[in-house]
Amino acid sequence: PAAQKLDADYTARIKAATADPRILTELVDHMPASDKVPSPLKFLGYIPGEPGHMTYYKDIVRYLDALDKASDRVTMFKIGVSDEGRDMFGIAVADEATIKQLDKYRQITAQLTDPRKLTDAQANQLIANGKPIYFALGSIHSPETGSPEMLMELVYRLATETSPLISQIRNNVYVSVTPVADADGRDRIGRVERRLKGF
Repeated sequence: PAAQKLDADYTARIKAATADPRILTELVDHMPASDKVPSPLKFLGYIPGEPGHMTYYKDIVRYLDALDKASDRVTMFKIGVSDEGRDMFGIAVADEATIKQLDKYRQITAQLTDPRKLTDAQANQLIANGKPIYFALGSIHSPETGSPEMLMELVYRLATETSPLISQIRNNVYVSVTPVADADGRDRIGRVERRLKGF
């Protein structure tokens, strides 16, 4: 297949913001372009992790909601409410067919959680019809500021990239992402960072 078009500006910013190019790999040293799905740069005006920027929780949620609306490979769902009343969200990324049948795959996983209720034959059938879940959780503690930034970029990349590796992941697994576990602390640490660093 023809190589996917790259977002040249985004790719250049990745390289400019990376202090040591030896830590970049072919998996993250570029950003695919999409005419339909907004990249973090298009939506936020900067790339996640770029010096001088830290994304508030509400803007992370707004961006992931925009991905959900723009891509049939992404769905966002409420998972609860924080202590201070912020809605908490999860995101699932997979191929279009999996996203359409997400409830089916959740039910299969739920049935497999207690093997005492299944025969070996039933468990094997469920495993054959199910899909593995890869779960990524960001910012369990508020000073862990990088993971929510990275997870926005990861969801975009998984939704848009057409490389054989990313396509294989999307077609065979569904990736579940909770970008910020501590939404309340995220906003507090964001205010502190801005005061201390003057941005």
